[in-house]
Amino acid sequence: MKTIFITSFHSHISRNILLSDFFEKLKSEPNTRIVIIVPKHKREYFEKNFGARNVIVEGVPLYRASKTFWGLFFKRLSRTFFDTGTTRGKRKYKFYWDRKRLYFIGSSLVSFFGRSFFMQKIVRNLDYSFSPKGFFDDLLKKYSPALVFSTDIHNENDVALMQDAKRGGIKIIGMWRSWDNSTQQMLRVFPDLLICGSGELKKESIILHNYPEKKIVVTGHPHYDRYLKAPLSSKEEFFKKFNLDFTKPFILFAPGGDKIIHVNDTDPYILEILENLEYQILVRYPPGEDIKSLDRRKWGKRIVFDKPGYRFSGRPDFEITKKDDENLINQIYYSSLVITGPTSIPLDSALMDKPVIIADIYPTKRNKYEKGWGFLLDHIAKLLNTKGAWHAETREEFIEAIQSYLKNPAIHKEGRAKIRDIWFTNADGKASERLTRIILKEI
Repeated sequence: MKTIFITSFHSHISRNILLSDFFEKLKSEPNTRIVIIVPKHKREYFEKNFGARNVIVEGVPLYRASKTFWGLFFKRLSRTFFDTGTTRGKRKYKFYWDRKRLYFIGSSLVSFFGRSFFMQKIVRNLDYSFSPKGFFDDLLKKYSPALVFSTDIHNENDVALMQDAKRGGIKIIGMWRSWDNSTQQMLRVFPDLLICGSGELKKESIILHNYPEKKIVVTGHPHYDRYLKAPLSSKEEFFKKFNLDFTKPFILFAPGGDKIIHVNDTDPYILEILENLEYQILVRYPPGEDIKSLDRRKWGKRIVFDKPGYRFSGRPDFEITKKDDENLINQIYYSSLVITGPTSIPLDSALMDKPVIIADIYPTKRNKYEKGWGFLLDHIAKLLNTKGAWHAETREEFIEAIQSYLKNPAIHKEGRAKIRDIWFTNADGKASERLTRIILKEI
């Protein structure tokens, strides 16, 4: 029997991987044992939702490496050393708010050297040599896996496991968790094979990380296979579930939330405009988050809320459930248009060819750093350049975009097709099938 380790440390992995057809196909394979490695406090949740005859869940303590000097050093260096528009934007945003001039100058100088692939390789080798060892040796000895499948290759816990697996001569398949990951920090471990959800991620893996092209496989995104099956419930059932008036259209508003802006006055500002326009609004929060500026207000009956994410008592942590994901798919499908900020929602919407407004509006005049860090990122700039979403930068333009899309949802249809071309390579409903074949081939 061959054993496969699958990591699930980030809150989106259970949605991306374990709730996809990939996991069902893999666990149905005879003579295959799967060990899912998760945060210790989530073990019971994963056993309940994903445990099976040949599926074992192991819970481990988190962030052990960063509790050591060298572990924390290389974790931070992998971000500081990497030089992209995204890392420069975040660095400038941080300096604008904390005014730590020496740190800003020092990190900027360090990132200059990170442009060299030769220097990246040196740092990667030093990381491998000096970072703490053996955090996962007990599990590796216990199960002797034929393969480690790292589902989030930037995650500190994934990195520690991959480093231990590499020392033990165990094959590693790594995967980018999301469309923006390749611009965020340098790769601390080169897996034996790199899975990319799109041709764009493949291109960035080569250009930004110098990862060997011959070791990259583009599968598509397994969890997006479900999107092609939309809708997942009848319109009547969906409208009733969210207390929406079946006879009227609704707008889906997916606010950016409190984490991407220093003072979040933009989400209530957008919702106030929508409320005054007297539209029926479904507000979908970012999974596992509260939005204080929205929660403290009382809103009219035409506005309903969806707060996705299974939360763990006493911890700021969550998991996206199957119901959460199905709700989002139906919300986009049945909406007349989607409104959001600098998030991944425009990709979800474009896959279903739904018009989407990226709201860049605020109640007061402000500079780009006071708008938050979302619009400073490479992937958001690239998204806006497709012209597949309406980038509204004033209140008047925002209202114009809403009215125009409601009259003619075909506006920007060509741009949405461009989004699909860039970020949805192989969006044919067979990403899970391709990923399963690759995993089984490598063991």
